[in-house]
Amino acid sequence: TSGVALDNTYFSLPEGTCFDPNGNMYISEKSKVRILVNNKLHIRTGHTGSPTMSEGYFNGTGTVAKFRNPAGMVCDDNGDVFIVDVDNHCIRKMTKFVNLGNGQVVSTFAGAPANIQGTANSGSNDGTGTMARFNRPMDIVRDNDGNFYVSDYENKTIRKITPQGVVSTLAGTPGVTGHADGTGAAAQFGGPWGLAMYNSSTLLVADQWNGNIRKVNIYSGVTTTLAGSTSGPDPRQVDGTMSASRFKSPKGITIVNGIIYVTDQNIIRAIDETNNSVTTFAGNKSAFSILDGIGANANFTEMSSITNDGSGNLYVTENSILVTSHVIRKVAITDLSPDVDFSASKRSIKTLENTVLTDNSTGLAATDRTWSISPVSYNLVSGDLKSETLTVNFPNVGFYQVSLEVTNEFGTSSETKADFIVVSTTGSVARYTDTELVSVYPNPASNVVHLDLDPQIQTKDLTVSLYDLKGTLLAVSDYSQSISIEEYQNGTYFITLSNKDIQVAKKLIIAHK
Repeated sequence: TSGVALDNTYFSLPEGTCFDPNGNMYISEKSKVRILVNNKLHIRTGHTGSPTMSEGYFNGTGTVAKFRNPAGMVCDDNGDVFIVDVDNHCIRKMTKFVNLGNGQVVSTFAGAPANIQGTANSGSNDGTGTMARFNRPMDIVRDNDGNFYVSDYENKTIRKITPQGVVSTLAGTPGVTGHADGTGAAAQFGGPWGLAMYNSSTLLVADQWNGNIRKVNIYSGVTTTLAGSTSGPDPRQVDGTMSASRFKSPKGITIVNGIIYVTDQNIIRAIDETNNSVTTFAGNKSAFSILDGIGANANFTEMSSITNDGSGNLYVTENSILVTSHVIRKVAITDLSPDVDFSASKRSIKTLENTVLTDNSTGLAATDRTWSISPVSYNLVSGDLKSETLTVNFPNVGFYQVSLEVTNEFGTSSETKADFIVVSTTGSVARYTDTELVSVYPNPASNVVHLDLDPQIQTKDLTVSLYDLKGTLLAVSDYSQSISIEEYQNGTYFITLSNKDIQVAKKLIIAHK
């Protein structure tokens, strides 16, 4: 029960991964299933000996049980693990993980058990539990109602299993290979591999042989092509619109924040249905090796499954025989797209006083950026509107809005900050800063303006001042929640609050009716 450290572990053809409700990660490989607990791997079921000598079929507790190439897995809400046992042509169930000292019990949930010599009862019959038949099932997912869906690879079908173990064929015709979209049995698949629930009514299928991604309505069985070729295999790796894109060998599939991630042999593709695009998210299609890095600087070999941990991380299995890449790779996605932010060396300045704008955005390095300042009455002292930093000044008094749009290979994002730069002729309000702790309402105001302060602001010795746009002091008084502004002309003003603890300013627009 001591486990093995992650950097001292060896796999044999790792295939599937999944997470239980407690965040524990399961990994299936040639003859066993492991669990990752406290950063150590433990064999939970399957034989502990040499993979080629320990394959078989046997139900039991822990390492007494045997498998023949377990692949896709999914956990239910209780934590029980449902495992696709590919070459035993059945779906196995392993009871939930309690602790390392308690073994997990393996039984057959659906499909016919194989005999000890490895002769399995493959087939395509629907039925309940062990009366049903599969032919090299590959992956399994679960919907919100507890139903399971299985990609039955050699049968070229998608199967449904109720929580009670009743198996039916949702889409495709057993043994019929093709690429046609359609309803139920009229739909055709070439090699359904990875599965993912897209939403409450839609199943996504990575059709490995056809080189495309299919959508299947779980209630009607209506099947359509989401991305990739619609006329059969076209084994290229081409980005573009969903209809123009091409996949070489899509297998694993998962969804994070509406983006569909697919393992396509040695690269990870990202499908954004909202923007009708397919892009290469990570990997280099010209490289076939193991190399860590960011985006296109990372290299992969033959990938199979892909899953996510719900925290912005993808996990892929690699199991190339040619390059001997029996590894699990982690791909972080949260820090790659741009998260836009910027700052100014001074936000309250006098006319023609310089301030430096700096792009502080996080994510992968920008491939493009665009600054915009409104109103446009400003002078560009150094840099340009594409620069990471630029120096500007303003000949006219006023409040200036600044926006920044940043693009990198993982997306585009923007940020706009109203009243970001305040310019006056005297600089009288230069020491004041804007804050969300004070609100001024109504704004625009006509006769009376009200001040709403956060409770953490002390009102003792608090002074309220009114400045015109040039920075000329017009009025000063002790703090009051309501201030009369009837005597002032229509226009834009500064209203400031200050004591020994704070110095804040807010924009006020007076507009008499």
